[in-house]
Amino acid sequence: MTPWLPVLFILGIPFTQALAEPQSGAWKRDVACTLVLPEISTVASQAAAQELQTLRVAALRGDADAQANLASMYYLGKGTAPNLQEAVIWYRKAAEGGHAKAQTTLGSMLENGEGMPRDLKAAIKWFREAAQQGDAEAQSKLGEKYYQGEGVAKDLGQALLWLRKASVQGDPEAQARLGAMYYRGEGLPRDIPEALRWFRLASSQGDAYAQGCLGVMYAMGDGVPKDPVEAYVWLLQAKAGGNDQANKTIQKLTRDLTPAQLEEAQRRAAEALKNKSAE
Repeated sequence: MTPWLPVLFILGIPFTQALAEPQSGAWKRDVACTLVLPEISTVASQAAAQELQTLRVAALRGDADAQANLASMYYLGKGTAPNLQEAVIWYRKAAEGGHAKAQTTLGSMLENGEGMPRDLKAAIKWFREAAQQGDAEAQSKLGEKYYQGEGVAKDLGQALLWLRKASVQGDPEAQARLGAMYYRGEGLPRDIPEALRWFRLASSQGDAYAQGCLGVMYAMGDGVPKDPVEAYVWLLQAKAGGNDQANKTIQKLTRDLTPAQLEEAQRRAAEALKNKSAE
């Protein structure tokens, strides 16, 4: 068996990769800040409660933006205790009023069974309405449903249609999926340069799946000059973003790289992660 077979899981040839929980960070408690935080928290809570009441007045008048923002506050528990049922009520009102983001969020809540029974058919209905209005997240979700054949008949043509629309608008998950479809030749001719283009765009936004794919392609010299240092840089970022399967290739590269190459790759990955967190 070729030593690269395990890492092909990332690209789905013929396997797919799972994601793991991202690494958690640590924080330091500051005593001086602790003394001030209760006052700040109280003021913030009062302001949020007042904002909630202001939004409610506008929402009751039929303002779709206010309805969507009110729903968000109930969902997040801002200015009130979290209340998914109340969030559903206001997201639905906003969605029925044509608010695209509310339609997408309501679709996601229906898909996940948040605050109401799970209803994938209804979720797709709202994704479609928002997607037709140009909402990139809804387009990405709808494209993925067609790709997976989940809640709709599997249709790679429709998947490509909606994933392209979302990708052009910069949705990283759609870009990663589109890159994978070009790489595998799913629903269209196989096109490695085009796959690389979308993987790069998604990777630059921190998509861990795309970063893993890009790293493996550099490790294998697949469509790009073989570059184990560049591969290591992308794979470390993928791992930090939660792509646990990147570990398989990282372990092999760690054995193959010279100490100088390893140091360079780790430095570049650390810089990339630092720059990303500062955005």
